[in-house]
Amino acid sequence: MIGVLNMKKFSYIDLIAILNIEDAHPGGFDLTKKTLKFLPLTSESLVLEVGCGSGNTASYLYENYKCSITSIDINSRMLANARKRFNKMKVPITLHQANAENLPFKDNSFDIIISESVTSFTNVDKSLLEYVRVLKKGGFFLAIEMTAERPLTIKEESDIKDVYGISKVRTVREWEQNLIKAGFRDYKIIKGNSIMNTLTKSTESLPFQKLPPEGIELLHKFQELLLHFKDVLGYRVLLCRKR
Repeated sequence: MIGVLNMKKFSYIDLIAILNIEDAHPGGFDLTKKTLKFLPLTSESLVLEVGCGSGNTASYLYENYKCSITSIDINSRMLANARKRFNKMKVPITLHQANAENLPFKDNSFDIIISESVTSFTNVDKSLLEYVRVLKKGGFFLAIEMTAERPLTIKEESDIKDVYGISKVRTVREWEQNLIKAGFRDYKIIKGNSIMNTLTKSTESLPFQKLPPEGIELLHKFQELLLHFKDVLGYRVLLCRKR
């Protein structure tokens, strides 16, 4: 994920943050609500959300489970959007500006970690090791992540990186290998679909006038990319447990 806008190339994450798109991850909020049911959430749960986005998931978690939630993001606009929501809803959620690859928490701090289309935008090996470190023994990691339905060519990876800013779109097998390497032994691939099949929410109300010219250009590239790779880009829900 990206930091200051005027110092770096305008990114997909900047696009999401400026438009304040809720539930930009594949499957949207409907999938979020379904997948949270796989977790043993209670009012005693200590939850870390990696990537706060608009704050929608964390707010829902508190309203429905009254658990203790810490949300992090590296993008200052995302944090501002989430903080505005939390203040409006009066939910006691702790926010930190932090990097998934170097979490500012002690070992064995959390019962559950949730990451919705965030880990792919980081150094996956480093982030997964950090998740294992800060999870308690028996803790759960739930992720919704983009997948490639087949191995990509170098040209295809370059085209996707140009839009998403993501270094690699992993196949399901590659995700499995990363999880095992990080130390997760118990994991399930719960659900999957094409990203195109999940894009149902209207975009008419989004504040496109806030986008700079490079943002409009990136938006058009994004739309073209999804059409071009409609049979190639998918997603999976990953449910993992630390032994």
